[in-house]
Amino acid sequence: MGMKKSEAVVFDIDGTLSPEVSWLALTRDLGAPVEQHVQIYKDYKEGKIDYPASKEQLIGLWRSTGNANKKFFGQLFDALPLDPAAEKVVQTAKVGRLVCLITGSMDLYAETVAQKLGIDKWFANTTLHWDSQGNLVDMDYELNQAARKLEQYTQFCQENGIGIESCLVLGDGENDEKLFEVCKRGVLIGSDAESETYAWKRIAQLADFEQILQDY
Repeated sequence: MGMKKSEAVVFDIDGTLSPEVSWLALTRDLGAPVEQHVQIYKDYKEGKIDYPASKEQLIGLWRSTGNANKKFFGQLFDALPLDPAAEKVVQTAKVGRLVCLITGSMDLYAETVAQKLGIDKWFANTTLHWDSQGNLVDMDYELNQAARKLEQYTQFCQENGIGIESCLVLGDGENDEKLFEVCKRGVLIGSDAESETYAWKRIAQLADFEQILQDY
């Protein structure tokens, strides 16, 4: 086949291992209006509000439900569904390889998914901060998720002595494009036409990744 067997597999979570967008699912399941969350993000992305204001508004939205605490967040994240093929695909990926999660989502969610799937290494784009009673007080978020993911990917490879072109990367869209570019083995799940130009292969559903894992 002309390609060396991959040494590691890097998975995105939202839209890849899970059908949900964890940010919006969290807001929905907390009992807050999702359209308000979407508007806050849109205003921030378009420069209508700055970073501190966007954080304050989103945390305020979550707090308004009375459920913005670590225990409640953890229960909601644990209840979010994974793709039915996720466990089998990850087990196949682990055979002779390292496995890592790199997500634009929150650290508590990434940790929850990693524990469910038996994955030791994960990176998240957002860190949630809790007070001594477990109430949400702040978060650190990076708007440029693609650049942050690339930093995390590079760190993972360096820490484990893996070449950046020795990994399979599976993701679903825009914030995975930089990883696809550098790894040369980026696999796009879904039908994002723009992201497909950066991908090495495209699959329709997670179960289809099984064959690529067996071949590469």
